[in-house]
Amino acid sequence: MTLTKHKSASVSDVDRNRGKTDLRVARTRQQIDAAFVELLHRRAYGNIRVSDITRKAGVGRATFYAHYSSKDDLLRSQFMQIVAPMLVTKPRDPCPLDASAFFAHVQTAPRIYRALMGAGAGSGPRILRECFEQRVGQSLALREENSQALRAGFDIQRAVATRFVASSLFAVIECFVEANASESPEGLQAMFGDLVGGGLAGRGARSKQGG
Repeated sequence: MTLTKHKSASVSDVDRNRGKTDLRVARTRQQIDAAFVELLHRRAYGNIRVSDITRKAGVGRATFYAHYSSKDDLLRSQFMQIVAPMLVTKPRDPCPLDASAFFAHVQTAPRIYRALMGAGAGSGPRILRECFEQRVGQSLALREENSQALRAGFDIQRAVATRFVASSLFAVIECFVEANASESPEGLQAMFGDLVGGGLAGRGARSKQGG
C-alpha cells in the first residue's frame, strides 16, 4: 500500500514537472515569435539578425537555437502557424485555394509583408515562395487523389502547376503591397482565381487529351 502511494506520488511529480516544462517552452516560443513580429514592423527581414530577436525576446542565443535552427526556420514556423490555415483547399473549384482570409490578413499587416518581400528582404521572398509551394502542393494533391493526373510521368506537370499557383499568389500579394492598393480580400481572391483558374483549366484539358 505504501509502495503504491509512493509510485503514484512519483508519477504525479513527473507529470507536474513535465507540465511546467511544457508551459515554459511554450512561453519562450511565444516570446521569440512576438519579438520577431515586432521587429518585422520596424525593419526589412534581411536586416534582422538572430541577435536582434534574442535581445528583443529577452532570451539567450542558445535558447533561440533550442527552438529554431535559424531565422529562416522561424519564418517557416510562423507561416505554418499563421498563414497556412488561411489558405483553404477548394477541391471542386478551378482555383485550388481560397486565400480570402490570407488577403484580409495582409491588409491588416502590410508593413510585415513589405518587410518580407520588399527591398532589403534578403532570403524572405525565397522562404515565402517555398512555403506557398508546399501549401499549394498539398491542395493540388488533395484535388487529384482520385484523378488520372496521378498516373506515372505526370510529376513534372504537377510541379509546374504548383509553382504557377504559388507564384501567382506571391505576385498578387507583392503587387498589392507595393502599390498600397485598396482592393478588398474578395476582389483579390477574384483576381487570383481568374489568373489561376484559367491556367489550370488549360492544363486539365491537355491532360485529358493526352490520356
